[in-house]
Amino acid sequence: MANMVSADVTAFADELRADLLTFVDPGTEPEITARGGGLLVRWSHDFDEREATVSWDRAREQWVVEHDGKRVDYAAFVAGPDLADLRALAKNIVQVLGRRRSDRYVPGRAHLSGGADEDAATLVERSSVPEDEATKIVFVTGDAGAGKSRMLSELTYEAAVRYLRGESDYLYLNVSAQGRGLARLNEALATELQDLRARMTYHSVARLVRHGRLRLIVDGFDELIGGQGSYEEAFGSLAGFIEELDGRGSVIAAARSVYYEQEFLARTNSSSELGSLLWSLVPVEMRLWGTVEVEAYLQHFSPDVRDRVRALRDSPDAEGTLLDKPLFLARTCELMEAENQSIETGRPLLAQLVDAYVQREVSSKLVGQHGQYLSGEQYVELLKEIAIEMWRQKTRELNRSTLHDLVSIFAQVHDLPTEAQQNLIDAAPSRAMLMLGTKPGTVAFEHDLFFGFFLAKPVEEALDRGSQEAASILRRANLPVEAARAAVGGIVESGTSGQDILSVLALVVDPNDSFAEVVGRNAGTLAAEVLRLRGTAEPDLMVQNVTFADADTSGLAVRGASLANVRFERSDLRNTRFESCVAQGVTWHLVVIDPETTLLDFTGVTPADFVGLRVAGSQGVEQDFVASSILRRLQDCGLGADVDEVRTRDVADGVVAVVEKLARHYSRSNMLCTDDGAIGSVIDTPVWQRVIRAAEESGVVRREPRATSGRPKTFYRRMVLPETLLAGLVEDASVPHAVADFWSRLTEAA
Repeated sequence: MANMVSADVTAFADELRADLLTFVDPGTEPEITARGGGLLVRWSHDFDEREATVSWDRAREQWVVEHDGKRVDYAAFVAGPDLADLRALAKNIVQVLGRRRSDRYVPGRAHLSGGADEDAATLVERSSVPEDEATKIVFVTGDAGAGKSRMLSELTYEAAVRYLRGESDYLYLNVSAQGRGLARLNEALATELQDLRARMTYHSVARLVRHGRLRLIVDGFDELIGGQGSYEEAFGSLAGFIEELDGRGSVIAAARSVYYEQEFLARTNSSSELGSLLWSLVPVEMRLWGTVEVEAYLQHFSPDVRDRVRALRDSPDAEGTLLDKPLFLARTCELMEAENQSIETGRPLLAQLVDAYVQREVSSKLVGQHGQYLSGEQYVELLKEIAIEMWRQKTRELNRSTLHDLVSIFAQVHDLPTEAQQNLIDAAPSRAMLMLGTKPGTVAFEHDLFFGFFLAKPVEEALDRGSQEAASILRRANLPVEAARAAVGGIVESGTSGQDILSVLALVVDPNDSFAEVVGRNAGTLAAEVLRLRGTAEPDLMVQNVTFADADTSGLAVRGASLANVRFERSDLRNTRFESCVAQGVTWHLVVIDPETTLLDFTGVTPADFVGLRVAGSQGVEQDFVASSILRRLQDCGLGADVDEVRTRDVADGVVAVVEKLARHYSRSNMLCTDDGAIGSVIDTPVWQRVIRAAEESGVVRREPRATSGRPKTFYRRMVLPETLLAGLVEDASVPHAVADFWSRLTEAA
């Protein structure tokens, strides 16, 4: 027992040293010595020498610290005034976010897969409660403009208020990815802490998250993915942070699409070379506002405004879903209230909002001694230049120096007076559809939908100039769907055929280009919009060499098209219809289908082309990895496949069922602990022992004994993706050697 206690003290001393090193004065190190079964620690902080004793409290089963006449648990000590000083941080969060709050705020709603809708902030709060076994990753997804950022800001503010009242012991650190590459997450953390005048550096954030005193929020996770380096590097940035948590704490990531949640599952396990990452994922889907939320917001406006917005929202051709997005509902109401602006049905609402803001800006704000500085057309051109410069720099923010150079060139071209130039630079963050960026002195678009709107024209022009120009612009970063939709719409409206656009996109991907992955996905985003507009109107469309990933593929109707060398990566095919199409070299990886998905007379598509399947129903989206089940579901979609066409290995159904349970668990976590009952009662059965032994011996999982809170436990880390694991059940499937060996062992054992 004495040796065990000594070992525990030694292990804790190492953790204590690692924690303190992130807080002590530069050039100093903490002094930790054993004293009476505990530890005496001395350190320098803010050039003040400090001392504390640390001991194990048997009654409370935790480490406690005595310092300045007070006795507190260890996590409270780290968060206290002598180290992180989270109380001061909470005050600054309340000060900063309090200024941005609006008395018109209406809470949004969200749900877990298969769960009922509830208050979004409450759901995220509950879902992010840390657990002992693994770092909790809460992925919040929802359409652009659904209110994710506003909800997370409100959650951060309210948590800080509760902390100051003594009602909770943790804070949220809300870091926006806007304007920052996730390949530099530490830089984003450092900037956020500086802006909040925190008393700690970014090195301390992971330590505080581990101890449950901070919960990290990474907002806009998808905005610059693929812009700074490769996808792997971007996901690796978050994975590196999670690795530091060593299976503790919680992180919240927000993105527009479930695609990024699935990409996290696929990539993050390997991003840090399978170090000590241990996580479980909770998917939260943010809903658009419904009638209840819209009506609650409309109560802040006059009856006239309320009636006009209701009529507009109920109109079948007025893009009603845009009015279910908080920001755009707010802007529509404000324009109607302030300008008595009329909004027409039958014309895109976003374009009308842009026109209204532009006219208000040039007629009442961009005015000097000699009248208007700019015409409406010139102001729109300036916003396009800002958007394309952001795109060139792979950012969503421009610093003052870049803005100065851009405006100076623009002013020379349009012969603007010096007064106008200075106004455009100094007041840029207060101009219509612009705002202050996350970094001091920067300017950003008020919302990504505005950025996409103004980026569309440069993308359209590049497509008009051919594949070389298109490839150049598409390699920059992740193309917003809104920009793709507007660009394709503009080209088609000018008389260009959908096939002409697809022919350009077929040539943009250079396999030897380090940005080929980004270009292929962006080309797929544009191709999806071509199919949306011309999928049934133009016969014999040819789609080649693109990847449908974070593209809007739901609800497409395509007839008579040919698809060659096309990949569907986790694409949403709900309510999508392919009829009388031809495929060659098309793969379907974990696509989402529902009862309305139709694959009728789709020549060249076989069940073997599908690696996993995600099925949407009334209880949410479930994953299906079993070949026979996938086949039946594809038959329900109209794919003419025969069960006898798929040859599966001779493995007992009971064994396959256990492997399927294992795969389902690994679809939400990269580790399995046999002590936590994660896959139910099968753990103690002979079948389970056979499956896990085959998995370990073949290398599809790796055994990792780990010390958690309490006795050491055995974990099994997945070394292959769950869909790849189940794909090996098919005899002729192209799978890694480890997967084939796994199924061979189960066949032999049978």
